[in-house]
Amino acid sequence: MSTYEDMSPWAVHFTSGYDRVMSILWDGLIEPFDEPHGAGRLVPEVAQRHRSAALSEIPLHLLHRLVKARSQYGIGFAQDFLLEHGGGRVWYLEAGGVPAQSIERQVAERVGQTVEADDPFWATTPFIDFPDPSHPFTDWRWEREWRVPGGLRFTPDDVAFLFIPGHNHGPARQFFTDHKVANTGPAYLCPYIDPTWDRARIQAALESTPAEVRPSRDAGHDPFDDVFDDIHNY
Repeated sequence: MSTYEDMSPWAVHFTSGYDRVMSILWDGLIEPFDEPHGAGRLVPEVAQRHRSAALSEIPLHLLHRLVKARSQYGIGFAQDFLLEHGGGRVWYLEAGGVPAQSIERQVAERVGQTVEADDPFWATTPFIDFPDPSHPFTDWRWEREWRVPGGLRFTPDDVAFLFIPGHNHGPARQFFTDHKVANTGPAYLCPYIDPTWDRARIQAALESTPAEVRPSRDAGHDPFDDVFDDIHNY
């Protein structure tokens, strides 16, 4: 883990709200975005490879900037997990620069021939973008984006933490605790973090083991058992 304050060992997939983040967690899948992204996104033969799940690196002292632009809801993963599943950090090559021009020439050369979809070059282009610093609406370098081509499947053990506002912590932990007891669904009992907390509180939450909650009275209860009991006692 890096000791530099402007770097982070995590990346977070932000989503639109409580219902949406719970739906993604239930499915265990972050779908790739609809539009291809990256240096080869306009090449039809490999466009599908450029549809990725998107995440952002999170230095704790810069968290407010991403939350303001995105959402207070998100799913956090260790970057090592993303690397193991084909993900990686986006390479920002400023438009018009020598590195960007070199990549663009390589794309053009391949398009001018028969495009070979299994060319290793196309495994790198989903991670290359050309931001233009003179146009703020096309310059997303500050997001420190990570991508996982094809989307990201995960289990509760893969999730490092959840970003959800504090008032949702209790209901979410109760929901997942009850499903764990009943063995009826996934149970995400990792640290829950309100992204509006100060840095010290967030760090403490990441380093601590969350307190367990008692299952609900009816957790794991099958209402048909009552019917069978009534028949038995009749």
